[in-house]
Formats: sequence, C-alpha cells, structure tokens
Amino acid sequence: LTEVCATLKQCDVALIGHNVKFDLRWLYHHTKIDLSAQLAWDTRLSSALLDENKSTKLKERAPATFGIPRWDDFDLTYPGAAEEVPLFDLGAYAARDTYWTWRLADEHRRAMNLIDPEPDLAFSEDVENARLGKLATWCVMPAAATLTAVEQRGIVMDTYWVKTELASHEERAAELADRLAHKYPDAVDPENPSFAPTSHWFRDWTTVAVERGDLRVAELTPTGKPRWSKEVLVRQSRDGSELAVELLALRSHLKKAEFLRSWTHEVTTAGTIHTQYNMGTVVTGRLSSSSPNMQQVTAALRPAFIASPGHLLADLDYSQIELRVAAFVSRCEPMLEAFRRGDDLHTLLAARITGKTPQAVTKAERQSGKSANFGLLYGMGAVGFRMYAEAVYDVSFTADESQGIYNAFFETWQGMGDWHAAQVAKAHRTGQVVSPIGRVRRLPDLQDANEDRVRGAERAAINAPIQGFASDLMQIASASIEGNVPGVQAVKGARIVATIHDSIVVEVPEDHWQEVVNECLNRMTRVGDI
Repeated sequence: LTEVCATLKQCDVALIGHNVKFDLRWLYHHTKIDLSAQLAWDTRLSSALLDENKSTKLKERAPATFGIPRWDDFDLTYPGAAEEVPLFDLGAYAARDTYWTWRLADEHRRAMNLIDPEPDLAFSEDVENARLGKLATWCVMPAAATLTAVEQRGIVMDTYWVKTELASHEERAAELADRLAHKYPDAVDPENPSFAPTSHWFRDWTTVAVERGDLRVAELTPTGKPRWSKEVLVRQSRDGSELAVELLALRSHLKKAEFLRSWTHEVTTAGTIHTQYNMGTVVTGRLSSSSPNMQQVTAALRPAFIASPGHLLADLDYSQIELRVAAFVSRCEPMLEAFRRGDDLHTLLAARITGKTPQAVTKAERQSGKSANFGLLYGMGAVGFRMYAEAVYDVSFTADESQGIYNAFFETWQGMGDWHAAQVAKAHRTGQVVSPIGRVRRLPDLQDANEDRVRGAERAAINAPIQGFASDLMQIASASIEGNVPGVQAVKGARIVATIHDSIVVEVPEDHWQEVVNECLNRMTRVGDI
C-alpha cells in the first residue's frame, strides 16, 4: 500500500473518487503519505452540485444516471465486514465501484461542459451547468483537497487544560444537581435524581416546583406534557425565577462537560484532534463538521486548542460576511453605505429600535440588534423571530416588541424587503434560486400542497444564495491559502488547522507570523481576483 501511494505521489497522478476525502485520509493514516493536493474530482460532490435534493450515494446515483441495477452484493457498513468477504468477490465489488465512479465523473464533467473545448450553450440549462463546472473547478474540488489536508494534520489539543476544565464543570454540575435534587426531599426522592428533560424523576420534580411556585408551565409538548426547553427557562429566569437560573446553569455545565469529555476520547496519542468536515451534506453548500463538531466550539472552549511548538494560531474571520453578502446581492443601499462607512450594523439597528444614538446603545441592546439582523435577514416573520432570538441569542421579547423590531429592520434596511419579495417571486417562477457564482438551490417544495412546506421553501429562496455564496467564498479563500486553486501557489508557512463558521484558523511560524498572516488576509480579502 505504501509503495502504491508513493508511486501516485511521485507521478503526481490526478485522483478521482466518490467521497474521495475519506479514502485519502484512510491512506494517509496507514502510510503517512499525503495525497490531498492530487484530489481532482469527487463524484459525490459533483452529484450534490447537479442535484442537491437527491441521494449522493454511488449505488443510487450511478443506477439513476445510467439505468443500471444496484450492486449491493455485500453489507460493508460495519467494522470488519470486508474481512468476511472472499477476496476475489471483494475485488469484483471494488472494481464495479471504481468503474462506475469513473463513468459518473466523466458524465458529470461532460454535463458541466468541462470536456468539450467548444461547448454549445444554446439552452439555459447548459449555461447553468457550465457555471456549476466553474464552481466545481475553482471552489468545490479545491476545497475538498484543502479540507482533506486539514483533517489529516488535525489541530493540537491542550490535554491538561481540557482535563482541568472538564473536572471543574463536572464538579460544578454535581454540586448543582445535588442541591436541586434535595430542594423538595419531602415530595421527590433525592437519592436517584435524573435531570434529563424526559425522565420520570424530572417530570415529578418539576411538578412539585410548579406547585410550590418556583416554576410555571408556559409551553406544552405535542403529547401535552410541560416543555422545559432552554427558551422556556430563559424567559422564566428573566422574570425572576431562581430555580430556572440554576437549571440553566446545570445544563450549561453538563453540556460543556459533554464536549470536553468527547475530546478526551477523540484525541490521538500525538495530542491532536482530527475533525471531519462534511461537504455536500448541507443543501446550501455550507460546511458542517463532526467528531468533534468544530462549528459548536464556543469562545469559552477555544483555549482547548493550541499551536504546535514554534507556531502560533491565527483566527482569521470574515466579519459579518452573511450581512455583507446580503447587502451585495440585494443592493440594499443603506446597508451598503453603512459598510462603506465602517459602521456596526447591529448598533445601527439597535439605535433605530431604541430611539437612541448609536453611541448610547448598550451591549445588551446591540445583542438585540444582532439577533434581528441575522434572524430577519432570511425571511422570518415576527413570531418566528421572537422564538429564534430566544433560542440563539438568549434575548427575550414580547409579541409587540418583536413586531416593532420586525418593522424597524425593514425600515432601517430599505430595499431588503423588496429583494425578499423578488427572490420569492423568482423562485416560484423558476423553481430554484442561483447564487452569484452559480450554486443552484432547487426548491420542489414550492409546489407542495402543504403551506408550511411552501413557506419553508420561500425562506430557503432568500437564505440559500446568501449562505451558499458566503460559504463558497470562504472555501475558495481556504483553498487559495493551501495552494489548491488552479494556478495559485500556497502561502508559505501557513497551515490551516480548522474552519469554524466564517473563520479560518491557520497555524503560522512564530518567528515571522506577521508576514504569513498578512498574505493569508490578502488571499481572503482578494478572493474575487482568483
């Protein structure tokens, strides 16, 4: 295996596969030979580009494309399954995988006008697919190569910090749980507590809490039982419920401990964490990650990750990128002008809501403006925004306040409402929306008889071009830094070790970090020049 990989590396062979990032990471694990830069095409990702609503599995996409039967000869989904299959049969199975991957890659590249040197683009669908071909060439495949390298190298974890922090959160959680369990010892057994929201013990405990006036039933589940979600508890904590405050603190400590504990299981003997970045799974084109989920690493837990010896970590963030993209695609002049002046959009909106000057806006008021900017940007109504603000930003509004903020958003950012309406109308007319660089979001639910599905598709018509474009810009910038964009050299000394939401985390040499960081920033701010 090592000799094969070494030969592929030496000959610089262009590699094609289906979910090839997984294969290259497996090869690297066993041979320590990095083939990531040679990733040329991934049929799973091109399948998602051509139709993000259909399955991207090889044994479903190839039969659908070529009219062939599936080849589910063996169940290879569990560990050790391949070893149970006779070698010759396994070889034939692998050969079919290889053949149909090659055929699918050829078909996709032909459909995207990447094979014919003089394509006939007489039809709008051909033009659309040609744009997808450019997106695949300059963004998706280079990003796949980049994320393969990122996954292989991993990020260094400060094991001592993690274990210390874990012990602290476990201790605080245990103290809180014990105190809460003994709050009603005459009514609920305090010796076998379970604060899981669905447990019988917690249901009995909250029943007593409600009877004693420490909590109140504000929402019910579909089965008619009291709901004790974060949003419910946040509202009651703001109304003065000390018990709600303690329950929220307990859940916070438990959640942080859960994250930290999982990292102690996933860290390698070399002290590194190797997350998996999932491409082609989010229909807008955004990345997700797992094992661990780097998108959920809060600021409080970021000290868990450190640079390797002789290096520093640089967190390079696209500030408010989705708002900037929204201003660009909607041509919302007040928003564009605010960005040109260098104003803070959250503060401006908060000033409009409160009637204050921007200088007088408090931190809490700015948070309200932030929740409105990111919530109402994507077509939420006033009711949906109220729930979103509580769930995501811990900001609570009355129904009247929520409606007032909704009105203030569209009054402040004049033109945004017109763009929302135009996007929805265009989606109904064409059945899809397209980002400025050609990523397509197909919306069949616009034709559904269920009104909720239709409204969801209309919100997606507003959301997708913004989120998809913002994510694609970050992926192109990452690929540029790593030197995986065609004709672009890597930033010498820069090693991307993570991407978190709209930021790129780069490991840079300690002795000349300014030079490397400046070039990385240049790649990010001038990504449109590629």
